[in-house]
Amino acid sequence: MLILFAGAATWLLAASLLGLLDSLKFHAPAFLAGQAWLSYGRVDAARHAAFLYGFGAPSALGLALWLTCRLGRATLAGPGIVVIGAILWNLAAALGVAAILCGGGTGFDYFEMPLSCAWILFAAFLLMGVCALLTFHRREPGFLYPSQWFAIGSLFWFAWIFSTACMVLLFAPERGVLQASTAWWCERNFDTVFLGFAGLGSAFYFIPKLLGRSLHSHYQAALGFWTLAVFGSWGGIPNGAPLPSWIISLGVAGTVLTAVPVLAVATNFYQTARGDMNGLDADPTLRFTCAGLMFWIIASAQQIAGALPGVSVITDFTWFGAAQKELFHYGFFAMTVFGALYFIVPRLLGLDDSAWCPKLLKGHFFLALFGALISGLSLWAAGVGQGILLANPGNSFTDVLRRAMLPARVSLLGDLFVVAGTILFLLNFAGVLARACRRGCAARKERP
Repeated sequence: MLILFAGAATWLLAASLLGLLDSLKFHAPAFLAGQAWLSYGRVDAARHAAFLYGFGAPSALGLALWLTCRLGRATLAGPGIVVIGAILWNLAAALGVAAILCGGGTGFDYFEMPLSCAWILFAAFLLMGVCALLTFHRREPGFLYPSQWFAIGSLFWFAWIFSTACMVLLFAPERGVLQASTAWWCERNFDTVFLGFAGLGSAFYFIPKLLGRSLHSHYQAALGFWTLAVFGSWGGIPNGAPLPSWIISLGVAGTVLTAVPVLAVATNFYQTARGDMNGLDADPTLRFTCAGLMFWIIASAQQIAGALPGVSVITDFTWFGAAQKELFHYGFFAMTVFGALYFIVPRLLGLDDSAWCPKLLKGHFFLALFGALISGLSLWAAGVGQGILLANPGNSFTDVLRRAMLPARVSLLGDLFVVAGTILFLLNFAGVLARACRRGCAARKERP
């Protein structure tokens, strides 16, 4: 598991640097214009691939494996196979990102990886996923805690959507608009359900545990799980897509109904922490996890609002959608994963929480928090402003873009904060590994 988390953190830095380059090239198109592999389109696609397949999926896999072992009170089945799968995954992700930068991307958002790399990724996932299921099978008898539902559900969901994308989009491509509609469906499921399950599973474990309380309601957790699985998998199709109106209306209804799991999860956590709100800042894991949960609520509310016809007529084809993804990816998912890592890594290495450098930890939290906020809110303002200006036929498209440049440029500051925060985490992580190595060497010397 440690190799998954270490690789994921490194990939997040790579994705953040690519995102920073992406923003620079958008504001200054002449920057590195003579290098085809650093053109805006390739860098943007490589950035998303690095985040989703370098950081997102391995982090979700690592969380699922750890939660399955921890809550099932079972040792990991096939640790050597997991290591092989993790190495294979990172190798395929590196080859895929390199292929995208060389012009070998597929052109599908979230599935830019070429088919040859996609099959290797899926094989690596199967190796690790089978180990997770075997570990789940050997768990101690007893009821399943909600985090186990989310962890195992995320594994099944990824296998379903990724295999579907490989077959329908890459191996035997559909024709016409069916191809685009399948890509939209896969994109929505990857974010809302797969990454959503992984992050919420972590939150359902750490918040009650570190507060020293029982979860308020397992029934509300079950309601959130099943309604997110059902309604979260709908939608993602733009209102102006050339599809039958009933498909678009069904997607809008499904997106709006995700308000049910959002309310169920939010009220459940509020009732769990009620009366001890100050305790949410007492532990770094709690601090990151609670901040990530707030970002999830905000990003979900923005997604619901953006699906409404009266809002989408203004926000479609603007920065509004990019703002929602920034809040979800770097606000919710990354913050939740970092909170989990601050708890998990020392225990995997046989250390306590004091192994982390408090100054680096605090700096990482504020940089990550403000980075996600600045990027998301500035792009949100740019998107709303674009939509209002585009609604007036008297404004030319060039003039609209020019007026939206200021808030879009502010988002560059958020990208810088995210990069700096990730560097601080990696420095802290390296320090913890060094302490563990020194401790191991000292223990060997003491042996007779």
